[in-house]
Amino acid sequence: MKKDPLRIQANFILGFLFLQYLFGMFVNLFVEFPDTHNEGVLWKFAQDQMPAVLHMVIGGLLVISGIIFLVRAVMRKEKQLIIAASIGLVAMLIAAIAGAQFVSSQTDAYSYTMAVAFILAVASYGWGLTLLKK
Repeated sequence: MKKDPLRIQANFILGFLFLQYLFGMFVNLFVEFPDTHNEGVLWKFAQDQMPAVLHMVIGGLLVISGIIFLVRAVMRKEKQLIIAASIGLVAMLIAAIAGAQFVSSQTDAYSYTMAVAFILAVASYGWGLTLLKK
């Protein structure tokens, strides 16, 4: 039985989304950012925290993987899969932008936006995975 590379990638993305969520929750609960409005200080602090760095690196890798997944879905010319991949990628981009805004401002609404975007991304790639099983 031949393994579908897109199914493998969808599983990879879902697994790393959950890992991303765990690092994000760790940062949210256990990393206390300095009480300042200085973006430079906040970014420097974030770059010195290994869980935050891992969260950012995994986020970047997820966005790259989402782009690749979308390109591969377009090459298959399966409309529903393209929609699922597009929604998933947009959700991850929204989460990345919200994360960058969160580091700069420490505004809880950006943290909430990341969580909502995570749920949307998981739902999208989960849907894509069910489409690939058919």
